[in-house]
Amino acid sequence: MLRRRTYSIISGAAAIALAGGLVSVAQAAPAAGQEPVLRVTVGSVQPQAVPAEGAAAAVPCQRGKAIYNRYQSCIVVGATVNVLRNGRPVGSAHFDITHKMTLKQKSLKWSESIKVGKARLVGNARGITVGLKVTCNSSKCKPTNKFPRGRKLGGSEISGKINYQDKVAKLKKDSASAKYIYTFTKPGYAPGGFNYRSVPFRCDDTFWNRDHSARNMRPGCVFHTYIPVMTTMRDLTNIAKNIRGVQSRGKHYGRIGSGKPLHREADERKIHNNREKVCPSGQTPPEPGLSCDEYPFASTREGGHNVSADSRGTAWVPLQEQRQQGGRIQTFHKKERIVHRDAFWVSV
Repeated sequence: MLRRRTYSIISGAAAIALAGGLVSVAQAAPAAGQEPVLRVTVGSVQPQAVPAEGAAAAVPCQRGKAIYNRYQSCIVVGATVNVLRNGRPVGSAHFDITHKMTLKQKSLKWSESIKVGKARLVGNARGITVGLKVTCNSSKCKPTNKFPRGRKLGGSEISGKINYQDKVAKLKKDSASAKYIYTFTKPGYAPGGFNYRSVPFRCDDTFWNRDHSARNMRPGCVFHTYIPVMTTMRDLTNIAKNIRGVQSRGKHYGRIGSGKPLHREADERKIHNNREKVCPSGQTPPEPGLSCDEYPFASTREGGHNVSADSRGTAWVPLQEQRQQGGRIQTFHKKERIVHRDAFWVSV
């Protein structure tokens, strides 16, 4: 019979359970409680998305947390290996494991550093060797394990690296997570171990021109459960004023803290239809040099008439602002690799 202790990791902002995101301890139970064995316990880990306005800063590391933004994550797991003989503890090793993963906006190759910290050894805990196997739950994701083998827990850190490469077809995306499988061995004792997963990531090759004949950006990867924030509308004075007005009423779509992010719409036909419903091309501006601006944006699934009238609005804004807005939205999509249906906030 296997003894298991598990806990779920839930993605912060979206409250979505990470697929297979369980930390588990599993090992053979000693026969009649007599066989010497290594019994492993691990602390809980709480997911924590970096606050949207602070997403540009480096992700901090904190014990018991899986902290992440769109491109970085840091997970720190506390663990203990208990040495049992005749069912009684005769020693223990206490240590932390730190994972730092950095994805690439324009590459399908990235790396992760893994550090098993200095262990506090108590009693008969010397000679415990740590082993690590890393897999992905997608056939397109290939990890290459550079973590050292045969190293023992003790007064020195054990540091290594995992290199990853993903393959994704044209106009496709691939979602996955890494699985870390730890094994602890000591001569004369049955081994113990545990496993857990990374924050899930997604790679895509979806940024192409309209006729799909050339890329607008090379493929890359993000931590897709993180919801990024668009701030580049702030200095477009009239557009920002319209956004603030709409966000202040109804269901406050796109405003941080509302629970109602916007979602990208990538279908050009639907984008056109959204715009025509609120800013029809045949209408005449009240004076030359003005253009109809809509919020939520036509390039979102909330655009057009897809939300109630009290949660949308239009305004006449300078044509130059309107021209800048389109480019800034596209730049934001690329910077954060916002694909079809991805959520984001708008802060003005």
